[in-house]
Amino acid sequence: MFGTSICAYDIQLNGKRKIGEICGVLFLVLSAVVYVADVHNSWFSFSLGLLACVSILLIVADFETGLGKWTNFLAKYTMPIFLMHTLFAAPMRSVLLKIGIENAVIHVVLGLGISFIGSIIAAWIMKKTKWLEFFLYPNKIIKQHSNRGESKNV
Repeated sequence: MFGTSICAYDIQLNGKRKIGEICGVLFLVLSAVVYVADVHNSWFSFSLGLLACVSILLIVADFETGLGKWTNFLAKYTMPIFLMHTLFAAPMRSVLLKIGIENAVIHVVLGLGISFIGSIIAAWIMKKTKWLEFFLYPNKIIKQHSNRGESKNV
């Protein structure tokens, strides 16, 4: 939602990194307070989530120019990562639990890593075979197929 709004209203986020850092620190402090005080308020939790998202958006916006190659690479695989991240992260979590690793940091780091890497490798393999690529980009395949039919009829 944030990304769509930023694009639709042409909001410029460059140069707002300090505000993002302040929001990030505020998020961390408030999260610690909520945890220690054992607060269970869904509206407050939702607000903290929004604060974290705003913080990340503002901080990352300043890195956009420096990370152009990486963002361009990841942009090609946004849809596959979105579609398949759970297919890789959930089994990774199950395996870690089966072998006795319960450390949350290890679960998050390995889960994120396999979510990205696994999805990118799967997308690369699927792109090599057109019938598998259909599951990621059905409109692309249908459009190519219909264009071939038009050219034969002409």
